[in-house]
Amino acid sequence: MTSNDHEADLTLELDPSAGVLRLKAVATFGDPVELTADAARELAQQLLQLADELE
Repeated sequence: MTSNDHEADLTLELDPSAGVLRLKAVATFGDPVELTADAARELAQQLLQLADELE
């Protein structure tokens, strides 16, 4: 998953060998990454799907 903001990067990946999900949120100059309601819902769905894959 990558945000639509050109100044921010949001990635989500599954590492089954370590049994973890990695979420990385980076914005310019250390600013927080802001999500719209739709982007937050998409992230939530992806987290649920990947969590199910870890089980």
